[in-house]
Amino acid sequence: MSEIFELEYRGLNIFDEISTVEIAIDELNKIIHIYDTNQVVEPEYNFSTKQFQMSDGFLKMSKVLYDKKFFNTQSDTVEHWINQITWIFYGSRKSIIMYVEENIIEISKDKPTIENQIPRDCLHTKYVLRILK
Repeated sequence: MSEIFELEYRGLNIFDEISTVEIAIDELNKIIHIYDTNQVVEPEYNFSTKQFQMSDGFLKMSKVLYDKKFFNTQSDTVEHWINQITWIFYGSRKSIIMYVEENIIEISKDKPTIENQIPRDCLHTKYVLRILK
């Protein structure tokens, strides 16, 4: 089991209110877990393209994490750094959202679906238990 570093990030939600997001960083597996129930940084659904897209809040948070030098990387840009990491969002939707290699994948929150679609060692148990309640 790899060591996970946890921290909080504060940002504006969709109602322009300051909200807190919990972040768990798994440096060994290059995964960042984000627990966001207030829609601060989770991907937003674009009704025109019928796809999820990364939010402005996510890009701002990513820049902060990049500047803090999490993950020893040689990335020249924030965008390149973002794409080298698997991002897993647990939060306000009825699904878990994964951002992997520039693709956004939505996975239903029901337990059998989660267990069949995501390897157990990729999930952060603390956040999974919260969303399955």
